[in-house]
Amino acid sequence: MTLGQKLAGYRKLAGLTQQQLGEHLNISAQAISKWEKDLSEPALATLRSLAELYKVSVDELLDLNAGFDVNVPDPDEEEKEADPPKESAPATIGFCKACGISVSEENMGTTTPVVLCKNCLAEKEHQQKAAALAAQKKREQEERARKLKEESNRRKRRNHRTLAFCIAGLAAAVFLGLMIAAMVSSFSGGLVPVTVVGLYIVFAFVFCMFYECIVQDVVFDWFDKSLHLPGLIFTFDLDGFIWLIGMKILFWFIGFLFGIVTGIIGIIVGLICAPFVFPFLMRKEARGIAAGEALED
Repeated sequence: MTLGQKLAGYRKLAGLTQQQLGEHLNISAQAISKWEKDLSEPALATLRSLAELYKVSVDELLDLNAGFDVNVPDPDEEEKEADPPKESAPATIGFCKACGISVSEENMGTTTPVVLCKNCLAEKEHQQKAAALAAQKKREQEERARKLKEESNRRKRRNHRTLAFCIAGLAAAVFLGLMIAAMVSSFSGGLVPVTVVGLYIVFAFVFCMFYECIVQDVVFDWFDKSLHLPGLIFTFDLDGFIWLIGMKILFWFIGFLFGIVTGIIGIIVGLICAPFVFPFLMRKEARGIAAGEALED
């Protein structure tokens, strides 16, 4: 029998576990385990404390030849049987990228593209859904605003078109009245073809002038043409100032006449272009009206 076996036997007879004996002696259970495995020996003072605890002498404790029953139940084994071993903790997969906690199979949310726990994954999905709903709501608002703008543009265009038709119709009616008066006064029916053609030209020209099209741009472009007149040199005296004022009035009159001439040219060009532009413009407007009705339906 070894010293370790005898120390273990006395501990078992006393009904103490290694932890309990260590607390009594103010040493660790690992030190007692080493004694009982003959890996180390207790100090003399500790042997005296053991002898007092087991109520034997130190000589009896150290007498390795004395008979001793080692087949005594070990309180440590009984404690292990009474308390089954705890299940080992699940293996750690990684650490949550969002909150930093340890992630195992029990609380794993996802591992791709990064490791996330269940709570953080649920929060991420909630944020994604909220962002998707916000984006959808924004798209719906933009689409609603676009439709309202298109409807407003169609309404303005319709009002503009109606105004142009009214003014063109009024101008055509005035022209027709003048031509009828001319035919009545001359008692001639030869003005009928001229009246029909002129009625169409006047209506088309006035409509184009009050509607946004190329005829309007051509006429206004001719009206905007200006005459570049030379600079004036004068003396700083009364005669010089009178001469300057007279030349300024003359140049203004020349520019005014030039503007009237270019305006007349623009009107003539517009009268020539309007009958050809008007049908295409009406075709475009008819398509726009049909498209607007389709959108409203």
